[in-house]
Amino acid sequence: MSIQSEFLNFYERIKLDYEVNAELADKRDILLGILRNSDRLPGFDEYNQGSYSMHLGIEPTDGREYDIDVGLRFNADKDDYEPMEIKNIIANILDGHTDYGATIKKPCVTVTYKKDGEPTYHVDLVTYLYEDHTDKESQLYLARGKDSKPEEIKWEKSDPVGLVDYINHKIDKGDERDQFRRVIRYIKRWKNRRFNSQGHAEPASIGITLIVVDNFVACLDDDLGALLAAVKSIQGLFKIEKFEDDRWLYRLKCPMPSILKFENNTDAFEKMTDIQMTDFKEKLEKLIRDLEAVQGEADEIEQCKKLQRIFGEDFHVPEAKNISKIQHDYIPPISASGVMN
Repeated sequence: MSIQSEFLNFYERIKLDYEVNAELADKRDILLGILRNSDRLPGFDEYNQGSYSMHLGIEPTDGREYDIDVGLRFNADKDDYEPMEIKNIIANILDGHTDYGATIKKPCVTVTYKKDGEPTYHVDLVTYLYEDHTDKESQLYLARGKDSKPEEIKWEKSDPVGLVDYINHKIDKGDERDQFRRVIRYIKRWKNRRFNSQGHAEPASIGITLIVVDNFVACLDDDLGALLAAVKSIQGLFKIEKFEDDRWLYRLKCPMPSILKFENNTDAFEKMTDIQMTDFKEKLEKLIRDLEAVQGEADEIEQCKKLQRIFGEDFHVPEAKNISKIQHDYIPPISASGVMN
């Protein structure tokens, strides 16, 4: 097998499978039914967002959970409600639906499900209201904040539908888009292995996805080359922020696309500190060196060993006998002169 074949097999192992997607969708639909049957909420339309809707989900590792993000666009004007009002009603309605209840987070209300006694799935319900609900093209506002931090509670301009459409259609359907989606999943698996999911140390996937989709260079039949180019496109955007404690600190900013209707100066990485950002940069630089080492390695088994150290056990190392059989059966092409190339 070629290194490209090993990448494709790895991809099949890490992408979120159909059965999990179906189970997440079932849990989403149950929650939406409960909310629709309540007379305490205005009517709403739901909209899938996040990795589920962008076809970029991966199998979780290291204690992470399967998740689905669902936008709830309520048929109401944001001037008629406080930002926390509807979020609190949602949490109250769903309290007791699972053993974990409903948890209010800054951008959403989260409902967690367990499997085999452990938290395994969660559904994030994101609240949006319109500037003018009689005009479905009017500005949407995200209800951001939680009661424990009143200073952070606000209505925030948002464009969740536009964001999903932007990422899904920036690259034309076909081999290039398929490779883009594979590359994002490879980076997400690397990211999940290198960063703690608690707090804000882990770079936001939406920021990485936006940078790569805007700078993607396809290398058809060469996922290693496309991945390396994508990682370099992220690393090359870091800029020096300041000198502190005998080291240079760097930042990477990722604004939302200007054609979308978000707040001005929205940055996908704004929650990360300068130290966390610099750590991100250094880990990207190591990833680049490691991928270049794979490119420079002539032996396929050694290539796969290096890739397994990057991505974990889901990137398999083929047995030597399988490689040697392929090499034994290989007949070098002969040029027109009759000499082997």
